[in-house]
Amino acid sequence: MTPLSALELFAIGVAASIFGSIVGLGGGFVIIPILRVAFGVPPAQVAGTSLLMVLANTGASTFGYLRHRTVDLQLALPFTVGAVPGSILGVVAVKRFTPSGFDITYGAVLIVLAVVVILRRSVAPRAVGERSFAHDPRIGVIAGLGIGFFSSLFGIGGGIVLIPLLLIAARMPPHIVTATSAFIITTTAPVGVLAHAVGGDVDWPFSVPLILGGLVGGSVGPLIQKRVSSPTLITLLAAALIAAALGLALRHIF
Repeated sequence: MTPLSALELFAIGVAASIFGSIVGLGGGFVIIPILRVAFGVPPAQVAGTSLLMVLANTGASTFGYLRHRTVDLQLALPFTVGAVPGSILGVVAVKRFTPSGFDITYGAVLIVLAVVVILRRSVAPRAVGERSFAHDPRIGVIAGLGIGFFSSLFGIGGGIVLIPLLLIAARMPPHIVTATSAFIITTTAPVGVLAHAVGGDVDWPFSVPLILGGLVGGSVGPLIQKRVSSPTLITLLAAALIAAALGLALRHIF
């Protein structure tokens, strides 16, 4: 890899991580299409490399969210417990994907998630601090299995499970969802990262500049998120998900 490519990856990591921190998805949903479309990295390596950057990104942003006291810790901890076995299953599953199958499946998940997020605009959120069914530890452990599985499968973290569950079904305030999602991803991603690393799925020349970018972007994201309104946050999230899905689709058209 040339120094220019490393610098480009660092810049991409910073931009993706800032945006990922703002919407609570860790930036992986931006990095994955870039690694697949621009660099042609195979699915398993994409998942492992992206998840490592997501861990760096959300780890940095979680520190800021904890300091601002926007993380719902009571909600988050049961999710972490369930994510451990799910993360291992995700690593096994991604190795069975063909490159085109990975792109199509991931793109479809992004579109579905974007639709869910758009529908959220018409749902009135609960008051900050109000409990929901998602605070039931049994729900958290079960949902954690899905979080761990999809986190390791796609390398995106657990946001594709957390956003519909907490934002739509539980009607939690978007800013609380974003911060809590970042915390949950930070505490659950290490298992998937370790499993991918043991399986040789981490592309280190790509990972190092992305990790550095993730640390920088993750530190800046929480500061920006405080100044973004909830409707704007939802619109940004939906637009980014659709753009990422289109990027993968165009790879197979041209």
